[in-house]
Amino acid sequence: MAKIDTSEWKPFVIGDLFEKLQLDIKNENFNKTLDVSEERSDEFNLPLVNAKHGNNGIMYYGREADFEAAEMTIDIVQNGAIATGDVYAQPQKTGVLWDAYLVKPKAEIDSAFTLMFLATVLENAIKDKFSYDDKCVWDKAKLLSVRLPCTGDGEPDWAYMDAYMSEVMRDCEMNLAELHEGDSEKRTVDTSDWKEFHIGGESGLFDVVKGSRLTKATMREGTINFISASSFNNGIAAHIANDEKIHPGNTMTVSYNGSDIGRTFYQKEPFWASDDVNVLYPRFKLNERIALFLAPLIKEAGGSHIYKNKWLQTDMMNTSIPLPVTDEGTPDWAYMDEYMRTVMAGAEADLAAMQSIV
Repeated sequence: MAKIDTSEWKPFVIGDLFEKLQLDIKNENFNKTLDVSEERSDEFNLPLVNAKHGNNGIMYYGREADFEAAEMTIDIVQNGAIATGDVYAQPQKTGVLWDAYLVKPKAEIDSAFTLMFLATVLENAIKDKFSYDDKCVWDKAKLLSVRLPCTGDGEPDWAYMDAYMSEVMRDCEMNLAELHEGDSEKRTVDTSDWKEFHIGGESGLFDVVKGSRLTKATMREGTINFISASSFNNGIAAHIANDEKIHPGNTMTVSYNGSDIGRTFYQKEPFWASDDVNVLYPRFKLNERIALFLAPLIKEAGGSHIYKNKWLQTDMMNTSIPLPVTDEGTPDWAYMDEYMRTVMAGAEADLAAMQSIV
């Protein structure tokens, strides 16, 4: 798709185009006293947005009777180490928790594509203006401006936004179809001869070490990675100068608490792990490719744990993951290394193909 021409777009004050919705949270300790779910079901069908990066900002699903809701809105994350200023279109009925808020266009808009367009330009205007210590509250955000395509009379061109995003979505669907077709040609991994190995413990694969608490008040800005229970950016939530409790590189981190328990990352560089994270020190020769092979297996092993049922250190140590083995029955690290080498080469080729299309 050709680069969009913004030369004739005009600025609009955010507060002139959108209004913040006053949706009350009926119980701020909902995760302790109300039933919610991480998956949508017939009973839990109301998306609840919060300070979550990814998944359209949706952290939980609740019962519609327990929360106020609105439709055709935009979710703006006002708080969070990574997600502050993230903006998501919410064309379905949606509830909101306390670290995000919903805004509704003042104009009558009934197109999800237009909402997607608006969410993108809003995030572009908001994202770098706020931080964890300077929250993206509505009284500040509404004073900022966004640039939008206009009609001849100077009003936002809603029809253009709808048509443009419709075309973008069609192109994405075509590209995904091509990628799926390529994936279908790949051979499924035969796991029938794999064996179970404990993550930790006396004969496990790793020494499992708990991370250490570090508050915002005591953080000093620097270059050391601070690894949190985030699902994104390799878990990096900040860069700090604190160096009292640093873990070495060539280790792995696993979230045992938060909204994405079991999320596993390979850490190349030394880092500080938060107290929501366990650090895995390998008892074998680890490299990045082997770590990438292990990460989804560890994530799957922790799948039974949720926010209210943390994957505690002892439980993690005693949990097993399946691995390919040699004739001697030991983990086949060479196979894992070579398998991921092939996968990564294929991913690079797919990315190059996508970039040539764009």
